[in-house]
Amino acid sequence: MGTKTSHRNSERATRFALHFPVYFRQPHSPTWLEGTTENISYTGVLFRSSYSLARETALELRLQVGVGTKQMNGTEIRCKGTVVRVEQRNAPETPITLAVAIRDYRIVRRDVFRGSPVGMPEKTDPPPKAGRRPQ
Repeated sequence: MGTKTSHRNSERATRFALHFPVYFRQPHSPTWLEGTTENISYTGVLFRSSYSLARETALELRLQVGVGTKQMNGTEIRCKGTVVRVEQRNAPETPITLAVAIRDYRIVRRDVFRGSPVGMPEKTDPPPKAGRRPQ
């Protein structure tokens, strides 16, 4: 009878202390909730929010990364992941910290972010303008 071995990467992914808006929801939910990233790597994201979720909750995330000083042009990173850690509040005004393992992502360049306001259903993007390639 053989023994099981775990193939875990001995090196931890480099984390970048970046603070930008993150919008998240459970799959198929019409409502996006809001938080702020603390750090991010290619394997996961740590963010703070006033909304608590249980471990193992599947999530869709939208991280909005501005370019330069203008937020009008930029990039949106769309991710799918799972909550792996929840750090509860010490006081009611303290945000909850959520660690999410990223299992899939794509980077979308946007001329203008068309995301819906927090707590509102998402609106669909209009079709691409004639003569422009879809991104």
